[in-house]
Amino acid sequence: MLRQLRFRDRSFCILDAQGEDGSGEWDGIARELGITPIRPVYGDADSGEGIRINPLDVRIPAEHQFKVLVSMMEILVGELSSQTKFALAEAHKAASAEARAGGRVAVLSDVLDALTAPCEALLGQQPISPQELIEWGQPAALALDELCNPDRDLAGLFDGPTSEGIDLDARLIVFDLTRLPREGEAMPLLMAVIGPWIRFGWIKPGDSIKRTLIVEEAWHILSHRPVARLFEELVRYGRRLGLSFWAILHHLADLVLEEAPEAAAILKLTATRVVYHLDRDEAEKTADYLGLTSWARKSLPDGANICAPGRAIWQVGSRINLVEHIRTATEIRLTDTNRRMTESAGSEAAPPSAPMVRLRRRAAA
Repeated sequence: MLRQLRFRDRSFCILDAQGEDGSGEWDGIARELGITPIRPVYGDADSGEGIRINPLDVRIPAEHQFKVLVSMMEILVGELSSQTKFALAEAHKAASAEARAGGRVAVLSDVLDALTAPCEALLGQQPISPQELIEWGQPAALALDELCNPDRDLAGLFDGPTSEGIDLDARLIVFDLTRLPREGEAMPLLMAVIGPWIRFGWIKPGDSIKRTLIVEEAWHILSHRPVARLFEELVRYGRRLGLSFWAILHHLADLVLEEAPEAAAILKLTATRVVYHLDRDEAEKTADYLGLTSWARKSLPDGANICAPGRAIWQVGSRINLVEHIRTATEIRLTDTNRRMTESAGSEAAPPSAPMVRLRRRAAA
Protein backbone atom coordinates (compact mmCIF):
# COMPACT_ATOMS: atom_id res chain seq x y z
CA MET A 1 0.00 0.00 0.00
CA LEU A 2 2.81 2.44 0.93
CA ARG A 3 4.55 1.80 -2.39
CA GLN A 4 1.41 2.14 -4.52
CA LEU A 5 0.44 5.45 -2.90
CA ARG A 6 3.46 7.03 -4.59
CA PHE A 7 1.32 6.97 -7.74
CA ARG A 8 -1.28 9.73 -7.82
CA ASP A 9 -4.03 7.57 -9.33
CA ARG A 10 -4.20 5.20 -6.34
CA SER A 11 -6.65 5.27 -3.44
CA PHE A 12 -6.98 2.88 -0.48
CA CYS A 13 -9.66 2.18 2.10
CA ILE A 14 -8.76 0.02 5.09
CA LEU A 15 -11.16 -1.75 7.47
CA ASP A 16 -8.79 -2.30 10.39
CA ALA A 17 -10.20 -4.67 13.00
CA GLN A 18 -6.92 -5.79 14.59
CA GLY A 19 -4.86 -3.84 17.13
CA GLU A 20 -4.00 -3.07 20.75
CA ASP A 21 -4.35 -0.23 23.26
CA GLY A 22 -7.45 1.06 21.48
CA SER A 23 -5.66 1.60 18.17
CA GLY A 24 -5.53 -0.51 15.03
CA GLU A 25 -2.47 -1.98 13.34
CA TRP A 26 -2.71 0.69 10.63
CA ASP A 27 -2.57 3.55 13.14
CA GLY A 28 1.19 4.14 12.79
CA ILE A 29 1.03 4.22 9.00
CA ALA A 30 -1.93 6.62 9.12
CA ARG A 31 -0.09 8.97 11.49
CA GLU A 32 3.05 8.88 9.33
CA LEU A 33 0.99 9.90 6.29
CA GLY A 34 -0.96 12.62 8.11
CA ILE A 35 -4.24 10.67 8.15
CA THR A 36 -6.66 10.54 11.11
CA PRO A 37 -8.38 7.11 11.34
CA ILE A 38 -12.18 7.00 11.49
CA ARG A 39 -13.27 5.27 14.72
CA PRO A 40 -16.84 4.01 15.17
CA VAL A 41 -17.70 3.44 18.85
CA TYR A 42 -20.72 2.52 20.93
CA GLY A 43 -22.86 5.27 22.34
CA ASP A 44 -23.77 8.74 21.13
CA ALA A 45 -21.87 9.54 17.93
CA ASP A 46 -22.75 13.22 18.41
CA SER A 47 -20.65 13.32 21.58
CA GLY A 48 -17.42 13.53 19.55
CA GLU A 49 -16.13 10.14 20.69
CA GLY A 50 -16.85 8.34 17.44
CA ILE A 51 -18.70 8.34 14.16
CA ARG A 52 -21.99 7.01 12.83
CA ILE A 53 -22.83 5.71 9.36
CA ASN A 54 -26.47 5.90 8.35
CA PRO A 55 -27.63 2.79 6.42
CA LEU A 56 -30.15 5.11 4.70
CA ASP A 57 -27.51 7.62 3.62
CA VAL A 58 -28.56 9.28 0.37
CA ARG A 59 -25.31 8.14 -1.26
CA ILE A 60 -26.70 4.58 -1.19
CA PRO A 61 -29.46 4.09 -3.82
CA ALA A 62 -32.89 3.19 -2.43
CA GLU A 63 -32.85 -0.41 -3.73
CA HIS A 64 -29.49 -1.01 -2.09
CA GLN A 65 -30.66 0.64 1.13
CA PHE A 66 -33.32 -2.05 1.33
CA LYS A 67 -30.71 -4.78 0.77
CA VAL A 68 -28.69 -3.34 3.65
CA LEU A 69 -31.77 -3.22 5.89
CA VAL A 70 -32.59 -6.87 5.16
CA SER A 71 -29.00 -7.93 5.84
CA MET A 72 -28.93 -6.05 9.14
CA MET A 73 -32.23 -7.54 10.27
CA GLU A 74 -31.07 -11.06 9.36
CA ILE A 75 -27.84 -10.62 11.34
CA LEU A 76 -29.95 -9.81 14.41
CA VAL A 77 -32.97 -12.15 14.09
CA GLY A 78 -32.16 -14.68 11.37
CA GLU A 79 -33.67 -15.12 7.92
CA LEU A 80 -36.74 -12.97 7.26
CA SER A 81 -39.97 -14.36 5.85
CA SER A 82 -41.48 -12.97 2.65
CA GLN A 83 -44.18 -11.28 4.72
CA THR A 84 -41.63 -9.56 6.96
CA LYS A 85 -39.66 -8.37 3.93
CA PHE A 86 -42.88 -6.95 2.44
CA ALA A 87 -43.69 -5.06 5.65
CA LEU A 88 -40.09 -3.79 5.87
CA ALA A 89 -40.17 -2.63 2.24
CA GLU A 90 -43.39 -0.70 2.85
CA ALA A 91 -41.95 0.88 5.99
CA HIS A 92 -38.75 1.84 4.15
CA LYS A 93 -40.74 3.54 1.38
CA ALA A 94 -42.96 5.38 3.87
CA ALA A 95 -39.99 6.52 5.98
CA SER A 96 -38.08 7.76 2.92
CA ALA A 97 -41.12 9.66 1.59
CA GLU A 98 -41.79 11.35 4.93
CA ALA A 99 -38.13 12.35 5.32
CA ARG A 100 -38.02 13.83 1.80
CA ALA A 101 -41.18 15.80 2.51
CA GLY A 102 -39.50 17.19 5.61
CA GLY A 103 -36.30 18.09 3.73
CA ARG A 104 -34.11 15.69 5.69
CA VAL A 105 -32.47 12.27 5.39
CA ALA A 106 -34.36 9.21 6.61
CA VAL A 107 -32.88 7.29 9.56
CA LEU A 108 -33.53 3.88 11.09
CA SER A 109 -35.94 5.18 13.72
CA ASP A 110 -38.14 6.47 10.88
CA VAL A 111 -38.36 2.90 9.55
CA LEU A 112 -39.17 1.59 13.04
CA ASP A 113 -41.95 4.17 13.41
CA ALA A 114 -43.38 3.20 10.00
CA LEU A 115 -43.22 -0.51 10.88
CA THR A 116 -45.08 -0.08 14.15
CA ALA A 117 -47.66 2.46 12.89
CA PRO A 118 -48.17 1.53 9.22
CA CYS A 119 -50.76 2.65 6.72
CA GLU A 120 -52.75 0.24 4.59
CA ALA A 121 -50.75 -1.25 1.72
CA LEU A 122 -51.50 -3.17 -1.49
CA LEU A 123 -50.03 -6.57 -2.32
CA GLY A 124 -50.88 -6.55 -6.00
CA GLN A 125 -54.61 -5.76 -5.79
CA GLN A 126 -54.99 -7.25 -2.29
CA PRO A 127 -55.36 -4.69 0.52
CA ILE A 128 -53.13 -5.40 3.52
CA SER A 129 -54.44 -3.85 6.72
CA PRO A 130 -52.25 -1.92 9.17
CA GLN A 131 -52.74 -4.66 11.78
CA GLU A 132 -51.51 -7.32 9.34
CA LEU A 133 -48.47 -5.19 8.52
CA ILE A 134 -47.69 -4.79 12.23
CA GLU A 135 -47.81 -8.57 12.69
CA TRP A 136 -45.76 -9.26 9.56
CA GLY A 137 -43.14 -6.66 10.48
CA GLN A 138 -42.73 -7.68 14.13
CA PRO A 139 -39.35 -9.50 13.68
CA ALA A 140 -37.88 -6.51 11.83
CA ALA A 141 -39.33 -4.09 14.39
CA LEU A 142 -37.69 -6.01 17.25
CA ALA A 143 -34.36 -5.95 15.39
CA LEU A 144 -34.63 -2.21 14.73
CA ASP A 145 -35.38 -1.62 18.40
CA GLU A 146 -31.95 -3.11 19.18
CA LEU A 147 -30.41 -0.43 16.96
CA CYS A 148 -32.61 2.57 17.84
CA ASN A 149 -33.51 2.18 21.52
CA PRO A 150 -30.96 4.17 23.60
CA ASP A 151 -31.17 1.51 26.32
CA ARG A 152 -29.95 -1.25 23.95
CA ASP A 153 -26.31 -2.27 23.49
CA LEU A 154 -26.15 -1.38 19.79
CA ALA A 155 -27.63 2.12 20.12
CA GLY A 156 -25.65 4.97 18.58
CA LEU A 157 -23.85 3.13 15.80
CA PHE A 158 -26.41 3.51 13.02
CA ASP A 159 -29.52 5.45 14.07
CA GLY A 160 -29.06 9.00 12.86
CA PRO A 161 -27.48 10.94 10.00
CA THR A 162 -23.97 9.99 8.90
CA SER A 163 -21.37 11.90 10.93
CA GLU A 164 -19.89 14.92 9.18
CA GLY A 165 -16.22 15.27 8.37
CA ILE A 166 -15.58 11.86 6.74
CA ASP A 167 -13.47 12.65 3.67
CA LEU A 168 -14.24 10.01 1.05
CA ASP A 169 -11.99 11.81 -1.44
CA ALA A 170 -8.87 11.17 0.66
CA ARG A 171 -6.25 8.92 -0.93
CA LEU A 172 -6.11 6.81 2.23
CA ILE A 173 -9.15 6.12 4.43
CA VAL A 174 -8.65 4.02 7.56
CA PHE A 175 -11.65 2.77 9.52
CA ASP A 176 -10.28 1.77 12.94
CA LEU A 177 -12.78 -0.81 14.22
CA THR A 178 -10.74 -1.99 17.21
CA ARG A 179 -13.00 -0.31 19.78
CA LEU A 180 -15.90 -2.51 18.74
CA PRO A 181 -16.19 -5.98 20.29
CA ARG A 182 -14.76 -8.82 18.21
CA GLU A 183 -17.69 -11.06 19.13
CA GLY A 184 -21.41 -10.36 18.76
CA GLU A 185 -23.35 -8.47 16.13
CA ALA A 186 -21.64 -5.06 16.11
CA MET A 187 -18.83 -5.94 13.70
CA PRO A 188 -20.88 -7.81 11.07
CA LEU A 189 -23.52 -5.06 11.23
CA LEU A 190 -20.89 -2.43 10.57
CA MET A 191 -19.44 -4.46 7.69
CA ALA A 192 -22.94 -4.78 6.19
CA VAL A 193 -23.31 -0.99 6.21
CA ILE A 194 -19.76 0.05 5.27
CA GLY A 195 -19.55 -2.17 2.18
CA PRO A 196 -22.43 -0.54 0.22
CA TRP A 197 -21.65 2.90 1.67
CA ILE A 198 -18.09 2.68 0.33
CA ARG A 199 -19.28 1.31 -2.99
CA PHE A 200 -21.54 4.26 -3.72
CA GLY A 201 -19.80 7.01 -1.73
CA TRP A 202 -16.11 6.25 -2.32
CA ILE A 203 -16.04 4.50 -5.70
CA LYS A 204 -16.80 6.87 -8.56
CA PRO A 205 -17.28 5.01 -11.85
CA GLY A 206 -15.71 6.70 -14.82
CA ASP A 207 -12.74 8.34 -13.10
CA SER A 208 -9.15 7.14 -13.51
CA ILE A 209 -8.51 6.23 -9.87
CA LYS A 210 -7.53 2.63 -9.09
CA ARG A 211 -9.04 1.83 -5.70
CA THR A 212 -8.19 -0.94 -3.24
CA LEU A 213 -10.36 -2.07 -0.32
CA ILE A 214 -8.43 -3.99 2.37
CA VAL A 215 -10.48 -5.86 4.97
CA GLU A 216 -8.62 -7.10 8.04
CA GLU A 217 -10.27 -9.95 9.95
CA ALA A 218 -12.39 -10.69 6.90
CA TRP A 219 -14.08 -13.61 8.63
CA HIS A 220 -16.53 -10.96 9.90
CA ILE A 221 -17.69 -10.86 6.28
CA LEU A 222 -17.27 -14.45 5.19
CA SER A 223 -18.79 -16.08 8.27
CA HIS A 224 -22.07 -14.14 8.08
CA ARG A 225 -24.15 -14.93 5.01
CA PRO A 226 -26.10 -11.63 4.96
CA VAL A 227 -22.81 -9.67 4.94
CA ALA A 228 -21.10 -12.01 2.48
CA ARG A 229 -24.05 -11.56 0.12
CA LEU A 230 -23.44 -7.79 -0.04
CA PHE A 231 -19.68 -8.14 -0.49
CA GLU A 232 -20.01 -10.87 -3.11
CA GLU A 233 -21.80 -8.35 -5.34
CA LEU A 234 -19.06 -5.79 -4.67
CA VAL A 235 -16.29 -8.28 -5.54
CA ARG A 236 -18.09 -9.68 -8.57
CA TYR A 237 -18.32 -6.21 -10.16
CA GLY A 238 -14.89 -5.10 -8.93
CA ARG A 239 -13.29 -5.03 -12.39
CA ARG A 240 -16.08 -2.83 -13.73
CA LEU A 241 -15.77 -0.53 -10.69
CA GLY A 242 -11.95 -0.33 -10.87
CA LEU A 243 -11.74 -1.93 -7.42
CA SER A 244 -9.21 -4.38 -6.01
CA PHE A 245 -10.47 -6.29 -2.95
CA TRP A 246 -8.04 -7.78 -0.41
CA ALA A 247 -9.47 -10.05 2.30
CA ILE A 248 -7.13 -10.95 5.17
CA LEU A 249 -7.97 -14.12 7.14
CA HIS A 250 -6.18 -15.95 9.91
CA HIS A 251 -8.03 -19.27 9.75
CA LEU A 252 -9.55 -20.23 6.42
CA ALA A 253 -10.28 -23.67 7.86
CA ASP A 254 -12.74 -22.12 10.37
CA LEU A 255 -15.19 -21.35 7.56
CA VAL A 256 -17.72 -24.05 6.75
CA LEU A 257 -17.86 -23.14 3.08
CA GLU A 258 -20.48 -25.78 2.25
CA GLU A 259 -22.90 -23.82 4.44
CA ALA A 260 -21.84 -20.40 3.13
CA PRO A 261 -22.14 -20.27 -0.67
CA GLU A 262 -21.59 -16.51 -0.76
CA ALA A 263 -18.27 -16.82 1.11
CA ALA A 264 -17.22 -19.68 -1.17
CA ALA A 265 -18.04 -17.52 -4.19
CA ILE A 266 -15.91 -14.63 -2.87
CA LEU A 267 -12.94 -16.95 -2.34
CA LYS A 268 -13.31 -18.44 -5.80
CA LEU A 269 -13.40 -14.97 -7.33
CA THR A 270 -9.99 -14.12 -5.83
CA ALA A 271 -7.28 -14.10 -8.49
CA THR A 272 -4.33 -14.14 -6.07
CA ARG A 273 -3.96 -16.04 -2.79
CA VAL A 274 -1.03 -15.28 -0.45
CA VAL A 275 -0.54 -17.84 2.33
CA TYR A 276 1.93 -17.32 5.18
CA HIS A 277 3.18 -19.83 7.75
CA LEU A 278 0.43 -22.03 9.24
CA ASP A 279 0.29 -24.80 11.81
CA ARG A 280 0.35 -28.26 10.26
CA ASP A 281 -3.37 -29.06 10.64
CA GLU A 282 -4.37 -25.61 9.38
CA ALA A 283 -1.90 -25.92 6.50
CA GLU A 284 -3.38 -29.26 5.40
CA LYS A 285 -6.93 -27.95 5.37
CA THR A 286 -5.94 -24.74 3.58
CA ALA A 287 -3.87 -26.62 1.00
CA ASP A 288 -6.80 -28.97 0.34
CA TYR A 289 -9.17 -26.09 -0.31
CA LEU A 290 -6.76 -24.08 -2.48
CA GLY A 291 -5.42 -27.10 -4.34
CA LEU A 292 -1.77 -26.41 -3.47
CA THR A 293 1.04 -28.62 -4.72
CA SER A 294 2.83 -31.09 -2.42
CA TRP A 295 5.93 -28.87 -2.03
CA ALA A 296 3.76 -25.88 -1.03
CA ARG A 297 1.81 -28.07 1.40
CA LYS A 298 5.07 -29.12 3.09
CA SER A 299 6.46 -25.57 3.10
CA LEU A 300 3.63 -23.84 4.98
CA PRO A 301 4.30 -25.44 8.42
CA ASP A 302 8.05 -24.65 8.16
CA GLY A 303 7.96 -21.23 9.80
CA ALA A 304 11.66 -21.26 10.70
CA ASN A 305 13.04 -21.68 7.19
CA ILE A 306 10.95 -21.90 4.03
CA CYS A 307 7.96 -19.85 5.22
CA ALA A 308 9.87 -17.69 7.68
CA PRO A 309 8.47 -14.18 8.33
CA GLY A 310 8.32 -12.23 5.09
CA ARG A 311 8.03 -15.33 2.92
CA ALA A 312 4.75 -16.69 1.61
CA ILE A 313 3.27 -19.12 -0.88
CA TRP A 314 1.70 -17.13 -3.72
CA GLN A 315 -0.98 -18.77 -5.83
CA VAL A 316 -1.71 -16.72 -8.96
CA GLY A 317 -4.08 -18.65 -11.17
CA SER A 318 -2.41 -22.02 -11.75
CA ARG A 319 1.05 -20.75 -10.83
CA ILE A 320 2.40 -21.36 -7.30
CA ASN A 321 5.65 -19.80 -6.08
CA LEU A 322 7.55 -19.04 -2.90
CA VAL A 323 7.91 -15.25 -2.65
CA GLU A 324 10.06 -13.21 -0.28
CA HIS A 325 9.00 -9.65 0.49
CA ILE A 326 12.00 -7.36 1.03
CA ARG A 327 11.17 -4.25 3.07
CA THR A 328 13.04 -1.01 3.67
CA ALA A 329 13.91 0.17 7.19
CA THR A 330 10.96 2.57 7.17
CA GLU A 331 8.57 -0.16 6.02
CA ILE A 332 9.82 -2.56 8.70
CA ARG A 333 9.23 0.06 11.39
CA LEU A 334 5.72 0.89 10.17
CA THR A 335 4.58 -2.69 9.60
CA ASP A 336 5.99 -4.29 12.77
CA THR A 337 2.97 -5.60 14.70
CA ASN A 338 5.06 -7.77 17.05
CA ARG A 339 6.87 -5.03 18.96
CA ARG A 340 5.48 -6.18 22.29
CA MET A 341 6.47 -9.79 21.69
CA THR A 342 10.07 -9.35 20.50
CA GLU A 343 13.30 -7.57 21.33
CA SER A 344 15.89 -6.49 18.81
CA ALA A 345 19.30 -8.07 19.27
CA GLY A 346 20.93 -5.20 17.43
CA SER A 347 22.99 -7.46 15.19
CA GLU A 348 20.76 -7.51 12.13
CA ALA A 349 22.11 -5.97 8.94
CA ALA A 350 20.53 -2.60 8.29
CA PRO A 351 17.90 -2.86 5.54
CA PRO A 352 17.80 -0.26 2.77
CA SER A 353 16.20 3.06 3.62
CA ALA A 354 13.47 4.89 1.71
CA PRO A 355 11.78 8.27 2.25
CA MET A 356 8.13 8.57 3.17
CA VAL A 357 5.84 10.67 1.00
CA ARG A 358 3.15 12.44 3.01
CA LEU A 359 -0.24 12.46 1.35
CA ARG A 360 -1.91 15.53 -0.08
CA ARG A 361 -5.47 15.92 -1.26
CA ARG A 362 -5.85 14.88 -4.90
CA ALA A 363 -6.93 18.38 -5.94
CA ALA A 364 -3.59 19.77 -4.74
CA ALA A 365 -1.47 17.03 -6.31
